[in-house]
This record gives sequence, C-alpha cells and structure tokens, in this order.
Amino acid sequence: MSLLVDTMAASLDPAYAEAAKRRDAAPAAPAASRRPWAVVGVAAVAVGLVLAIGAVQTHDRAPDAARTRARLVDAVQARTHTTETLQQQLDRLRTQTSNDRARLLATSGAGAALDDEVNSLEAAAGTVPLHGDGLRVRLDDAPAADNSNPLGGTDPRAGTGDAVSRVLDRDLQQVVNALWAAGARGIAINGERLTAQTAIRSAGSAILVAYRPLSPPYDITAVGDPVGLETRFGTSATADRFRAYHDLYGLRFTYVRVRGVTLPAASALSLRYAAPVSGSQP
Repeated sequence: MSLLVDTMAASLDPAYAEAAKRRDAAPAAPAASRRPWAVVGVAAVAVGLVLAIGAVQTHDRAPDAARTRARLVDAVQARTHTTETLQQQLDRLRTQTSNDRARLLATSGAGAALDDEVNSLEAAAGTVPLHGDGLRVRLDDAPAADNSNPLGGTDPRAGTGDAVSRVLDRDLQQVVNALWAAGARGIAINGERLTAQTAIRSAGSAILVAYRPLSPPYDITAVGDPVGLETRFGTSATADRFRAYHDLYGLRFTYVRVRGVTLPAASALSLRYAAPVSGSQP
C-alpha cells in the first residue's frame, strides 16, 4: 500500500524531476532554434540570385536573338525576290520561244498542225497560260469556330481544335478532283496553276500548293465549258458533301460561272525525260 501511495503522490521519478529543473534553469540555445529559419533564408537568397542571373542573361541575349531573326527575315526576302525575278525571266524566255516556234512552223501546213498539237499539250501540261470561260469555286473558313455536331454521331471532319470549321488540304484536293472529273481543261488555286506534279498539302495550319503557302479564301478557278462544269460539278458527291459541311459547321462554299479568265503558266516545272525526235538534227 505504501508503494501505491508513493506512486500516486509522486508519479514522476525524482531523477526525472531534477533533470527537468536543470533544463529549465539552463540558458536557451538560440542557434539551434534559429537554424531552420537560417536555412530557409539562405535558400531564398540562392533562388533569388539564380532568377536574377537568368533574367540578366535573357535580357542580354534578347538583342542578339532579335538581330539574328532580322537577318534571317532579310535573307528569306532577298532569296524570294531573286526567285521571283528568275521566274519572270523564265516566263519571258518561254513566251519568246513559243512565238519563234509558232512563226517557224506556220510556214507549212504540217508545221501548223504540229504547232496546234504542241499548244494543246502545253495547255494540258500547264506550261503556258490558259484563257477562256469556266467555273470558280470558293472555299472559306467558317466565320466562327464551332466544333459541335448538332446531329450527333461521328463525322469524317471530326478532329481536334477548330479543324472542322477550317478549310483543309484534303478539301481542296476533293474539289480539284471533282472539277477535273467535270471536264476542266485547266485549274488554278488563288492564281497558282495546277499540273500533274502539283502537290496540295498542309504544313501546320497553312496549306501549301506547289510548296507555296496560301491563305483563305481559296478561289479554285477551272477553265472549260461553263455550263457543263457547273452542271456536273454541282450534282457531284463532292458538292453535296460541302453543302452539308456548310450546314453543319458553317464552312463557306459557293461556285459561279466566270468568263474571260486567264490561268497563269505553272511555275517550277522541271523536264525529267527528253528524247530527240527521230531524224532531227542535234
């Protein structure tokens, strides 16, 4: 009973009590208590220093980056001007060659027939300008992006972002193929003449025709019989599809007959194979 009474009266061992008194009497250790705050302060200073150095380096390098970009832009513009000048020179030489050939071949009936055949082949190949009446199809992006499909289900134009409300490269391809099938003798998109070697593709959000970027609206001009082109193209599955795209997504799609249009000669044509005519002089 005496042990129980002592335990209840003094639950703490006397040795523990004396250790607690010594701890209370000893002076506080400020260094130990302030150590975590000192570490935090050092870390904050280090982070601030790193950020300051990065900002200074970015500021110092900004003029160099701007100058480099300006030099690249100037170089691209200079090369573009040179290319356009050479293309104009090539067009003049082609016209001069065509006129000289026509003058020489016109001296005989066989030569005149050969000249007509060459002109027809050149028009089909796109190496010379093409004049005449035809049909113009215009494709343009929707006024505002709206990717919802009010009818539900899956649509072949469904994609990410605002792709369904923008004209895509495959849209131009489908319209061009439909115009060829409708009887077009020549086609140009925004003044860029199409040939059998012309590629219509996308690069990011831009559409390239013959490796030249085009911007909407896209005017696809076809030379041929206006009535026949309008009738066959207007009743094609491609035209029906784009009418549906207009109703669903707001994609703008129109076509109208045109008269007296001129399709320019195609640029960047390269001769891959050539053989001399039998009996011709070298």
